[in-house]
Amino acid sequence: MTQHPLGPLLCPRSIAFVGASDRPDSTGAAMLAMSQIDGFTGTIYPVNPRLAVLAGKPCYPDLGALPEVPDHVVIGVASRFVEAILDQAIGLGVKAATIFAACYLDDDDSPHLSARIAAKAAEAGMAVCGANCMGFYTPSAGLRVASAVSPSGLQKGGIAWIAQSGSAFSALPNNDRRLGFTLAVSTGMELVTTVADYMDWALHQPETRVIGLFVETIRDPAGFLQALDAARQRAIPVVILKVGRTAKSAQMAVSHTGAIAGNDAVYEAVFRAYGVHRVADMDEMAATLALFDTSRKPAPGQLGSIHDSGGERELIVDIAEDYGIEFATLEPTTRSALAAHLEPGLVAENPLDAFGTHNDLENRFAALIAALVNDPNVGIGLFMSNPRDGYEYAESYSRAVMKAAQMTDKPLALASNYSMAGDSDLAIRLRQAGVPLLRGTRNALLAVRHVMNDRDYRDRHDRHARARATTPAAPSPDGQMVTRWRSRLGEKGPVTEADGLAMLADFGLVTPGMARVASLHELEAALSDMHFPVVIKTAEDYAHKSDVGGVRLNITDAVAASAAYQDIALRLGPQALVMEMVPSGTELSLGAIYDPGFGPVVIVSAGGVMIEFLADKVAARAPFDADEARHLLGELRISELLAGYRGQPPANMEAVVTQLVRFSQMVAALDDAIAEIDINPMICGADGSCAVDCLVVPGPRD
Repeated sequence: MTQHPLGPLLCPRSIAFVGASDRPDSTGAAMLAMSQIDGFTGTIYPVNPRLAVLAGKPCYPDLGALPEVPDHVVIGVASRFVEAILDQAIGLGVKAATIFAACYLDDDDSPHLSARIAAKAAEAGMAVCGANCMGFYTPSAGLRVASAVSPSGLQKGGIAWIAQSGSAFSALPNNDRRLGFTLAVSTGMELVTTVADYMDWALHQPETRVIGLFVETIRDPAGFLQALDAARQRAIPVVILKVGRTAKSAQMAVSHTGAIAGNDAVYEAVFRAYGVHRVADMDEMAATLALFDTSRKPAPGQLGSIHDSGGERELIVDIAEDYGIEFATLEPTTRSALAAHLEPGLVAENPLDAFGTHNDLENRFAALIAALVNDPNVGIGLFMSNPRDGYEYAESYSRAVMKAAQMTDKPLALASNYSMAGDSDLAIRLRQAGVPLLRGTRNALLAVRHVMNDRDYRDRHDRHARARATTPAAPSPDGQMVTRWRSRLGEKGPVTEADGLAMLADFGLVTPGMARVASLHELEAALSDMHFPVVIKTAEDYAHKSDVGGVRLNITDAVAASAAYQDIALRLGPQALVMEMVPSGTELSLGAIYDPGFGPVVIVSAGGVMIEFLADKVAARAPFDADEARHLLGELRISELLAGYRGQPPANMEAVVTQLVRFSQMVAALDDAIAEIDINPMICGADGSCAVDCLVVPGPRD
C-alpha cells in the first residue's frame, strides 16, 4: 500500500485500545471485537489496568507498559480521561490516535479540552480521527476501528466514504453489500485530520475509483480545494451530500458539531468549478457511488434501457424527462439486430420492451441487451426489472445481464423499479461480474445523470484547457485602479449606488450616463449632457427605493424632470441620482459574495422583481472566462428569454458574456474589499447589456 502521512492512522502495523473491556455491550468490548472481524494481521494491544488478559491477549495497565510504541492509539474512554492518555501517547511518540469521546467537560477551563487536544496533537504531528467520531474501516488492511458492533461481510471496492455524520458513516458500509470500500471514515470534530486529509489519502490508493462525502462544513478550505484539484487530475469523481443548505439546517449544524455550514451558493460554486456531483439524499448517494465504482467509463451518447414491462418502460420515460435525461436514437443496424431476437409484437426501439415469453430467455435477453448497449449512440445501459433473491426469473435475467456485460465495454447496470426488494445475494454476484445493482427508478436515473455529467464535465474541461493553452489570457484589471478602489472601499461611510456604478464603469462594465445632484440647479446642469428619457431616483439612505416612491421612470423632458425631482426631494431629501433610461430587455441579476475560505463567488440569476419569485440562479468562483460565462447563462431557465421569446428580439449574448466576465474579474481583483455586491437589474437587449443599479457592501474595515 502506498505510504502516506495517514498510514499510521488508517493502516497501522500495531494498535493499542485504551479502555478495552470484557463488559458485554460496552464500547471497550465492541472496539476490540471489531478490530479483528475483518482479519487485521497487525499487532493489537488491549489496555485496561483492571485486566491482565483480554480476549486471549495480554492486557496492559497503560501505554507505557506496552512492549513497543504502537503506531496508533484508540482512546475509548470518557472525556475526562482523554487528555492524560493523549499526553502519554504523544510523549511516547505515537503517530496517530482515534478519539470516540465528545471531549466536552462541564466547567472546563479555557481553552476548552477539544482545543487543547487539537493544539497538542497538531504540534506533535499526530493524525487524529475525531473527537466525537465513530471510527473508520480500512478494508484493504482488514481493520475496523469502531465504537459500536457492526455486521461482518464488509466488501472491498473502490469507494472512499468520508462522513461528518456518524450515522451516515455507518449507514452505507453496515447495510449495503452492493457497495465495496477502500475507506469508510467518521471524521467527527476533525480536531486535526480533516475531510481534505482523508480525501488525499484515498487519492493515493490505487483501488479508489470514487470519493463520497457527507459534509456539514469544510474546515480546511485550502486543503479541500487541493484535494478536489487532485481528484480532477486523476479523473476520480467526487460525490457530495452537503447538508446545511437551508437556514434552519445550517443552524442545526452549528448546534450539532460546531460546524459553520456557510453560504450554500459558495459551495455550489466550488462544486461547479471542480465537477463535484451533489446528491440530495443517501439513496441517491448509494446509487451514484455504485455506478461510479466500475472500471468502465461512459461512451459518447445517451441512455439505452431495456425493460421487461411496458408500463414500467413508460414510467422511466416520464421520470427521465423530469430530470432532463435523453434516450439514444438507435441506428438502423441496431434496430435490425434487435428485431432478430424480439418476439412477435415487440418493437425494436429505445427504451426497449424486451419481454415476450420465457422462451430461451437468458440468451435472448443477453443478445438484446448487448445489441442495444453497443449502439454507437448509446453511452450507458440499464436493464430495468424487479430482482429478488431466490426467484428463478430474476436469476435468469441477471445471468443475461452478466453475459451482456462481457459483450460490451460500456457501463451496464441492473436497476430495480422498486427499491425495497430483497436482492442482497444477487447484488453481490452482479457486482463481482462488474454490474452494479441500482435500487429504485429515480435513484438509477439520477446516478446515470451524474455519470454522464461527469463525462461531459471532463470533456468540457479538457477542451477548455486546450483552448486556454492557445488563446492569450484576458488582460487583468489595472493595478492602480484596483488599489484605488480597494482604498475607497476601505474608507468610512457608505458606498453609494453612484459609487458602485462608477466602480463598475472603471472596470469596463457598461453603465448608463448618470450624475448625482442635490438641487434643481445641479439637475439642470446634469440634464444638459444627457439624452432623454431619464430616470430620477433618491440617493438618500433607503434600502428599497421603489417602496417609498423614490424612483421616477421614463421622464421625457426637463419640465417633467424638474417636477419629479422636487417631489422626491420634498418627501425623501435632496440627494438624488439622475440616469439615462436604458431600453427594455431581459433583466438579469449579477451578485457576488466573498467567502474567507473559498474567495469571491459570482451568482447569476433572473433579475428585477423576478429574482424573488424564480429559483433560477447559478454560482461560479471568480474569475472566469467567456466560455464559462456562456455555460453559466445556458443553465438559467431565463436563457430562453435571452435567446428571444414570443417575438421579443434576442439579447446580444456576447455583450452579456462580456459583462459577466468583467464583473468576475472585478470581484476577484477586489477580493475581500467587497463583502457583497448586487447588480439588479442588468438589462440585456439587442443593442447591448447595461448595469443600471448597484448595491455594494464593503468588506471588514480597519
